[in-house]
Amino acid sequence: MRKVLVSLTGFESDTAALDTAYLAARLFDATLHCICVRPTPAQIGIGASPFEIGAAMNAAELIADLQKENELRIKNARLAFDYFCKKWDVTSATWQQISGDEVEATITEARFHDLVVLGRPPEATALSTGGIGAVLVAGGRPLLVAPKTPPENIAPTIAIAWKDGPEAARAVTAAAPLLAKADRVIVLAADEGDTKTNARVASAERVAAQFRRHGTTSEARLVIPGGRSLPDAVLDTAAACGADVLVMGGYGHSRLRELVFGGFTRHVLNSSPLPVFLFH
Repeated sequence: MRKVLVSLTGFESDTAALDTAYLAARLFDATLHCICVRPTPAQIGIGASPFEIGAAMNAAELIADLQKENELRIKNARLAFDYFCKKWDVTSATWQQISGDEVEATITEARFHDLVVLGRPPEATALSTGGIGAVLVAGGRPLLVAPKTPPENIAPTIAIAWKDGPEAARAVTAAAPLLAKADRVIVLAADEGDTKTNARVASAERVAAQFRRHGTTSEARLVIPGGRSLPDAVLDTAAACGADVLVMGGYGHSRLRELVFGGFTRHVLNSSPLPVFLFH
């Protein structure tokens, strides 16, 4: 992981995204490339909600107001970038302003980087949960989604949300460089209230054994919901184990189903107090 991309949005979430990216990049002596996408006037108009258009007395004034809002976001993103460079004494990070669609530009740039770091801007913005899902599915690169509060560490203890299937297996493979930096790996298997719990624990133990063979302290843990939702139980257990980051496969069902019905991935993205490493 020698090239890390950070897509900035001009919201408060940029601070956590930049700090998370820095913690990951310094593990690999990687370079940081930060982009901020400025939509074209046509895209601003397309992105305006029907309510905004219907309520506007003058469409031209509406577009002008939205342009001003986007200019402010660009300015805020640049301020966050400059403050980050000063805070961490970073001289190698690069800044690029791009004109286009925020999600599509991030997807395009993602393909030329080893890791993409995103924050969690407010819902209904381009790179909120739905946009993160689009980058995850179409970008072809692993994502590291920053929590709302900047983390203190990335690698000392890593938790894996494990389910015996291709999504989790691919995520573990994609996270291999990061997992190799860990002092301790916790493999979490969930009790889903059916007859397969023992098989899930045995599968998680086999994954833990792989890490032990490579000299990493590792163990399997059973996650018992105890009245909580399954995603909350996994997050609580990971935090209780002292995990610095959670590794998981993303969007195991169809993306449409995840977005309509919520889903494990979406819940974790919205609620995790830890950075979440995702691969589709």
